[in-house]
Amino acid sequence: MYRGDWRSPVVQDLLRHAINDAESHGAHDAEAFASTSNESEVFIENNDIKQSKSQQLLSIGIRVLVNGSLGFYSTNILTRDSIRTAAFMAVKIARASPKDRFNSLPGKRKVHLLRGVYDRSSESFGSSDAAAAAAEMLEAAKSYDRRVTVDSGNFTAARGTQFLANSNGIELREKLSTFSWTIMGMAIQNGDVSSFDFQSGAAHFARKIAVQKTATEFAEAVTGSLGPRKIDSFRGEMLLTPSAADELIEEVISHSINSDAVQRRSSHFAGKIGKRVSTDLITVEDDATNTEGLGASSFDREGVAHRRNVVIEKGVLKKFLYNTYTARKEGVRTTGNSGGSTSSPPSVSTTNLIVKPGRSSFDSLVSEMKRGIIISRFSGNVNPVNGDFSGVVKGGRLVENGNVLYPVKEVMVAGNVFEALRNLNGVSKERKVIIDSILPYMRFDNISFTAG
Repeated sequence: MYRGDWRSPVVQDLLRHAINDAESHGAHDAEAFASTSNESEVFIENNDIKQSKSQQLLSIGIRVLVNGSLGFYSTNILTRDSIRTAAFMAVKIARASPKDRFNSLPGKRKVHLLRGVYDRSSESFGSSDAAAAAAEMLEAAKSYDRRVTVDSGNFTAARGTQFLANSNGIELREKLSTFSWTIMGMAIQNGDVSSFDFQSGAAHFARKIAVQKTATEFAEAVTGSLGPRKIDSFRGEMLLTPSAADELIEEVISHSINSDAVQRRSSHFAGKIGKRVSTDLITVEDDATNTEGLGASSFDREGVAHRRNVVIEKGVLKKFLYNTYTARKEGVRTTGNSGGSTSSPPSVSTTNLIVKPGRSSFDSLVSEMKRGIIISRFSGNVNPVNGDFSGVVKGGRLVENGNVLYPVKEVMVAGNVFEALRNLNGVSKERKVIIDSILPYMRFDNISFTAG
């Protein structure tokens, strides 16, 4: 049995065997996608390092087409017999599946491998290093202010390789390394408990690990929300931090630019290419070639080269995101946005969703506010189809006439994301990387706040 040496060419041989086996069982087209990884993860619970684990993962997914019918099967038992069985099962499933003339596999095209997604030093970054990083983050948060308490968190270091081959001649391999960390908790003072806050960070290179910065942002947020006051209901401005924008805005935009959602008639942006969907302050890109985000990689789940796609430019909708299937269905070119893992057939997915920086500083955005709330986190429901949202303001601070007054409590916020985009009146120069998003502070007018 192959045990998962992610540097070994044995995996590529297994992919070739998978394709040959599928064709021998009757597949007209076949694809094999394998992913290997070595991970070290350390957990924080109740102000202490509680657990660490290391694991090695390796799996393969086989996709086949038989007269236009799709079959898929995956396994993490990588013997020749298991691969042969998986290929047979994929073909068997295809023979029992409905035909779809839009099913196809992409042809071979040139792919340039990105620099900046793999750190060689990750090969020697072990569980003790992950534990040291987690401990540094925990200590930075606790030493910032004695009122800070860390409920949970983690630090994960992962390195791996993704392999892809198909019967059209594609044969690709790419190494990836990621370091990611989270911290969550509150501040407590004389029985007063602040809002929970969650902060995260990520990088491809060990030298860019910044757990202290994340811990400080977390500590500042929770101590800053102590002593909240009740306010009256009002309609005014909402200034979202990057984290809150990720929770409230990102999912709706990602869903709306997904061509599969468009074709299923569940996208609010359907039929709006070339039309204005926001004020001219926002430009949104999907860009896997931007190595700041963890969504960076050289090729998509089908082996198509990634590229920068501008989806909204100065408020105007420019394009949707496609994989091979949805592109063929619409008679357009794939945008290289096939996503997914080894456990299921590819789907349409964003990579790094990026909002370009604005011209205003965060301080300027605040100083221009007449009456509104800065929202650090949003806790509630967001409907990605119609854009409706409602929930509780977390870590909110009241602003009047450009002055930040005090934290607020028991405040609900509700509205519609698509309407909010048409009332977007401020985007900051400052941005933050949130896993696979790069987002600024965003300010919206005419938002309803309801006091509890």
